[in-house]
Amino acid sequence: MAERVALIGVGKMGRALLHRLKLEGHDVTAYDIAEEPLETARELGAETAESSAAASQGAVIVHVFVHNDQEVFDATLGPAGVLEGAAARTLVLLHSTILPATTLRVAEAAGGRDVDVLDASVTSVPRRLHAGDGIFLVGGRDDLVARARAHLLPLGKSVHHFGPLGAGNTAKIAKNLTNAVERVMLAECVAMVERAGLDVRQSR
Repeated sequence: MAERVALIGVGKMGRALLHRLKLEGHDVTAYDIAEEPLETARELGAETAESSAAASQGAVIVHVFVHNDQEVFDATLGPAGVLEGAAARTLVLLHSTILPATTLRVAEAAGGRDVDVLDASVTSVPRRLHAGDGIFLVGGRDDLVARARAHLLPLGKSVHHFGPLGAGNTAKIAKNLTNAVERVMLAECVAMVERAGLDVRQSR
């Protein structure tokens, strides 16, 4: 079902998500702190706003896809942030790779305005998200996750509910750590093989 949504952050991942949102027919208003991403958003069919608050006005769901914890705070709790513009019962989805404590702080502030918050980290790289293969790792109340699932499933490959608020953040951090360990192990294996005089690039 097409909905009026806001997208805060139109970097590489945000642009990929915007592509999926427009394919599903959603009415998207976007905001970014830089003009170039906003121009890209307009080219992709979104309206643009002058602040996170303005983008969030009238939206039933707000996607926040910025770089780090501080940018999440700025986009949601800061002056002209999401919470200044979002109406009661708006659902705010935090997609960034952030600490669970960041999500909890945003949710606590949002609760005072009757705005709902979920962590919904994304595991996929931009090209996979753009292709519809995004995987959403979600934490929060069952009823809110059910609402988010109906919206997110058409945008990606799967939605996984890991538990209470912040659980999706923990799952994403664990996945990133696992990826890092795998890379270190692979590098050590290559070094061992090369020390033994073998050619790791041989194809026979």
